[in-house]
Order: sequence, then C-alpha cells, then structure tokens
Amino acid sequence: MTATIITLVSGKGGVGTTTAAINVSAALAGFAKKTLIIDADLGMPNIGLMLGTDTSKATLHDVLSGTAELKEAIYDGLNNLQILPGSISLQSFVNSNTEILGDILESVKEKYEYIIIDSPTGINKNSLLAISLADELIQVVNPDIVSLAGAMKIKAISENMEVPFRGALLTRSGTTQNELSKERIENTIGLKILETIPEDIIVKNSVVHKVPVIAKYPGTMVSIGFNRFAAELAGIKVQAIENSIQEQEKPKKGMRFKLSKSRK
Repeated sequence: MTATIITLVSGKGGVGTTTAAINVSAALAGFAKKTLIIDADLGMPNIGLMLGTDTSKATLHDVLSGTAELKEAIYDGLNNLQILPGSISLQSFVNSNTEILGDILESVKEKYEYIIIDSPTGINKNSLLAISLADELIQVVNPDIVSLAGAMKIKAISENMEVPFRGALLTRSGTTQNELSKERIENTIGLKILETIPEDIIVKNSVVHKVPVIAKYPGTMVSIGFNRFAAELAGIKVQAIENSIQEQEKPKKGMRFKLSKSRK
C-alpha cells in the first residue's frame, strides 16, 4: 500500500479549501480508506481548531523543529481518520524546518491509501512546497472572478512544476444569480469541475461544533457533494449517495411550485 498524495490548492483565501480538505478526508476514511490529513498551512493552521483536536502533545510544527516524534503529532479523528495538525504558536512557525516535510511524507506514505494536504492559499514558499509534494492536485474555486483569477495563477505555476491536476472542486456555489457558470470556469482554468458544493450556513455551524459537515449534517446537499467527490477520488460508486440525491430531488407532497430560472 502506497498513499496517493493529493494537495488541495486555491488562489485566494476564503474559498473553502480547509473545509473541503477536512470533509473529503473524513469521507474517504468513511469509505474505509486509510487516510491522513496534513495541515500544511504552516503560517495559519486551522485544521486542529476546526476539528477540536487536543494538540497539547505535539503538532507538525514540533516535528519540523525536531522537538517531537511524528507518531506523537498524529491524532485519531472521525471514521479513523488520522490528523496531523499544525500549531497556532508563532514561535513554532519560526522554528520549523519546512525542508524535511518531504521526508515526513516518505516515512508514512506506505501506511496510508490517501494523504490529503491542505495547502496555504496563494503563491508563497509553503504553498509551492505543498504543491511539489503532491501526486495530483485539486483546484478549489468559487464561482466569482477574483477566485477564478487566483485559480489561473495556481494552475500556471503547477503546470510549470509538472504536477498534474485531478480536476476542480467548485465551492460556495449558488449565492447569487449572476455567478460564473460551471462551463465558463472549466473553460477558463482548463479543468473539469468534479463536484459542486453549495453555499450553506451548516458549514459554519459545523465549525462551531468542531465536527465535519458530513458527520454533523448527513444527508444535506453539502455532505452528499463531499461524499460523492471523495468517492470520485477513490474510484468507487456509492449507491447510497445517489439514492439520497434522488430522494431530495423528489417533489414533496403539498408543495407548490412556480416557474423560475434554474441555478447551475
């Protein structure tokens, strides 16, 4: 068993990269795939906070600074997901030797089927490192022109580094009627959108409860999207997901409809 290393990248902050990394990782683990999620946003790590992980023993930063063993910094999460969080301490960031991150991956990749890396947003030393360590990339993008511009830059740099893209994940969709269409985004960045995740307050609520959306709000379109996306990555077809989608699309008894433009 050798892990497929997948880095989630984005050209700007706030598009939902960390949320996607957490939920895709938890979904993969839920499909009985041995999965490790790594918070490679060394400057502003959030995975430990968002999952309520007690990082008092050690973090990735401690491993990078040589003050802790790797096994001390890996924690158990939902569905037996393994979590390698970062530290929010500024001093830990200063003391980190990022050059050994590749060695850390080499030491554990035989233990997992998937390693999901949450990359820093934008173009910087740490984001380029996270890209270089990946077998394949997932571009996380919102349906707006600012996000699209950032995605194009990340796409160009990654291609220059010869790291292939698996495709794109469109998040925070459905907020406005005039948002960029799926087709325009695909044509502009030259990547297929593998899944669309709608904007929903449950995403913020799940962070408050420190539980992935797929566990806190199962059966919602957000959870279904993340599960379906994880299944796509793993090359499996999960009938329960399709059944849930079909059930939610059925008209409810007593519900009245009016004609309106459909949202993509």
